[in-house]
Amino acid sequence: MAASMCSRSPRRPTAARRTHERACQVASYFKKAKPKSKVLVLDGNEDIVSKKGLFLAAWNDLYKGIIQYTPNQEIKEVNARAGTVKTDFDSFKGDVLNILPPMRAGDIAVQAKLITHNNRWCDVNWLTMESTVAPGIHVLGDATLSAPAMPKSGSMANNHAKIAAAAILAHYLGEAPNPQPVISNTCYSYVSDTEAMHVNSVHRYDAGKKTLVPVAGAGGVSSGRNALEKGYADAWAKNIWADALG
Repeated sequence: MAASMCSRSPRRPTAARRTHERACQVASYFKKAKPKSKVLVLDGNEDIVSKKGLFLAAWNDLYKGIIQYTPNQEIKEVNARAGTVKTDFDSFKGDVLNILPPMRAGDIAVQAKLITHNNRWCDVNWLTMESTVAPGIHVLGDATLSAPAMPKSGSMANNHAKIAAAAILAHYLGEAPNPQPVISNTCYSYVSDTEAMHVNSVHRYDAGKKTLVPVAGAGGVSSGRNALEKGYADAWAKNIWADALG
């Protein structure tokens, strides 16, 4: 029996979505090719923090007996040769280990001395995406210290780039940046080769708070997984690749 193990550090909702989606894809393969195999998800959080009901329904309906979710299991030690991981109180073994270590901004941000928060993230001016410690240097995507309820996602990074590009153009034209940028985020999760689901949100700049804040009543999550959402996810992927890569 093959065993695949996905584990992650706590308090990262977007990493949670990616981990849980990855577990679904592995389980989908196991269900067809290796039905006696298991996927063990070790979560450093106390519970599923993103799209909980949707993921639980998918695991129960599609992968019952294949995916095992275990919370409160922050990884303390990994032995790649032995295929084992240790938490505070338990030890687990798998044929394949997929470990998500604690994340931070990349080495280029460290070397440029742009890290400002918890030795991990970069504070930015949300009107221009410029570093608060190095104006003129624009920081995008996962490297930023997220605004309230803002996910670290490809969709959001793409929107960060558009704020930065507009601000750079305004600078060269001698104009002020847009005083109230509005951006949106959409994260699709494939739970099988035929079904997907999503979460989305809208964020507007608040001059008083000097940050982007969620727009009340905008966005939400799928009512359920389905084939139509999978089609939307495919189209979204093609569009954002074309938008980002040209």
